[in-house]
Amino acid sequence: MKNALTAAVIFLLVTNIVTGVFLVYEKTKNPFENPYPLIDVSRNFIPQDDFVVNLQALRDSLSALVAEKGSDTISLYFEFLNTGANISINQGLKIWPASLPKVPLAMAVMKKVERGEWKMDSELVLAEDDKDMGYGGLWGKPLGSRFSIETLLTEILVRSDNTAYRMLLRNVEFKELMEVVNELGLEDLFTEEGLVSAKEYSRLFRALYVSSFLQRSNSEWLLTRLAQSDYREFLTAGMPQGITFSHKFGIDRDIHAYLDSGIAYAPGRPYLISVAVKGTGKVGEEEKIKAIMKEIAEQTYSYVVKK
Repeated sequence: MKNALTAAVIFLLVTNIVTGVFLVYEKTKNPFENPYPLIDVSRNFIPQDDFVVNLQALRDSLSALVAEKGSDTISLYFEFLNTGANISINQGLKIWPASLPKVPLAMAVMKKVERGEWKMDSELVLAEDDKDMGYGGLWGKPLGSRFSIETLLTEILVRSDNTAYRMLLRNVEFKELMEVVNELGLEDLFTEEGLVSAKEYSRLFRALYVSSFLQRSNSEWLLTRLAQSDYREFLTAGMPQGITFSHKFGIDRDIHAYLDSGIAYAPGRPYLISVAVKGTGKVGEEEKIKAIMKEIAEQTYSYVVKK
């Protein structure tokens, strides 16, 4: 009996030693052995079939659509994110961005949170000059109302609230906005007149996608809110229900500017799509522009998933 007990103790001791050595080995060894160290590491996780590079048929189709609907009034940019293959139509056309500056502002705000200068539950106070009835509902709140940074970011990204935008903009320094531009190499994002092209603006969404400016958790937070946008027209109207589309739209009916830009997360094949339309103010024009954007979205999505 004594010998059996001794043997059992020795067995447990040896087992624990072997287990300990194995765990130390597992912690110290490289968890990912890349057989192709000179190739983009993402190729190890994305199937070959999802690396679409031939966009010629889509390029021809979109070019024909733009030529038919308004060759000198539509700026379009498409990029297949797995490969970088892209289509740019009228990239020199720049128009008023309307609500699109809310995204770089949100990125600047989130950078302040990363630095610890603000917390998501930090609060800003509503002032008279903040109120803007153009879009959103916060303008109707009493002066002196307090809103958290999280609430204000949600309002500008989900509901495109102009009052929330003014509150954040008033509390962010110009150099903090320029940090977004300079660190991402976006010096040409806006002209001196404040105009933007579809292609240049798309680079903001690419920066969020690869999380080159913000930490991944914060880029994810912004993209999640952008996917919750309550605006269901323009490009969103041409995509199947259930497809995540993190995007920002912009409308300025006084200047006749209509824009939509974002990332469509087609299964295994995410892509950037941005469209900016310079209107003329004709009666019924906005409905026609909605139809054009819907058709563009339908064509691009169909091509990407069937290619």
